[in-house]
Amino acid sequence: MKKQHIGIIGAGISGLACATELAKAGFEVSIFDKSRGVGGRMSHRSYETWGADHGAQYFTSRDPLFRAELQRWLDAKVAEEWCGKIVSLGKEGVKELPKETRRYVGVPTMSAPAKYLAEKLKVLTLHTITEIKQSNGKWQMISKENGLLPEIFDQIILAIPSPQAQALVSEHSEELKNACAPVVMLPSWTLMAYLKKPLPLSFDAAFVSDNLYAWIARDSHKPGRSPYETWVAQASHQWTADNIDLDQVSAEEYLLNAFKELTGVECDLYQTHLWRYAKLETPSETNFIMDPKLKIALCGDWLKNSTVEGAWISGYSLAKKIILLNSINTIQEMSDISI
Repeated sequence: MKKQHIGIIGAGISGLACATELAKAGFEVSIFDKSRGVGGRMSHRSYETWGADHGAQYFTSRDPLFRAELQRWLDAKVAEEWCGKIVSLGKEGVKELPKETRRYVGVPTMSAPAKYLAEKLKVLTLHTITEIKQSNGKWQMISKENGLLPEIFDQIILAIPSPQAQALVSEHSEELKNACAPVVMLPSWTLMAYLKKPLPLSFDAAFVSDNLYAWIARDSHKPGRSPYETWVAQASHQWTADNIDLDQVSAEEYLLNAFKELTGVECDLYQTHLWRYAKLETPSETNFIMDPKLKIALCGDWLKNSTVEGAWISGYSLAKKIILLNSINTIQEMSDISI
């Protein structure tokens, strides 16, 4: 029997988790992503002598399935526990948080686990998929960079934020379109700062209240990082939503002033990034959505919760469902032949 070819749009941790399980089960899998690299919001931006994790800052592990996956990452040395001192910071000053939560990061950058998963997969980056087309039960994709792609797919999986997924499925499935429509993803402006001298702060990261920022972290303290003093500061979802239409120069002025007020120093070098779909507003237990007849499926952190674990579980769960359905169909086909 010929291998089924599955096309996955999105090389974040959800798409990669899904592809990994499907490939193990014998499916041919091709992944397409608009970015230069893999990882989605599990990302890192590098410069000449410094860099910073400007998306997901760390991840935790609670689900037994993800714990097993995390152990594989630890064994492969692409992840490590981050034992930084994390506090809450507000009008009442600094308050140390309980140390019961174990936090992990990719090593040497947050994108390392994603790169590890991608090593054994066919991933095509710099492919912005703008349309999917169906003909005779098969699927093709159109990319902004290359037009109609030659690959023919038996099934399509969209492992991208709900607004982007909705744009692609709208003309094919009213049900999938409506599933995407009510999902609210919250945005976040992010500042990456390089400092010539270490900040004289008693902590490595802080959940911030009563401020433009909701989170700041000494990125250079994470294991495997460069020794240069680098910080990441992520604006609150509310402030970002209220200022989503600011041009980058105007947004940077606010971000830099707020960083100086919070830390007492100015950035020596900096970069900024706007995450339009940073966090799911309301956590879900859906895990994934699929249309078996149309052969389109959706996965991603927006179908679970906005964590690395949630994204991985979504992609993993979808793959297991596809594998199960394929096994049932195969048994039915063999039964029909024998009759």
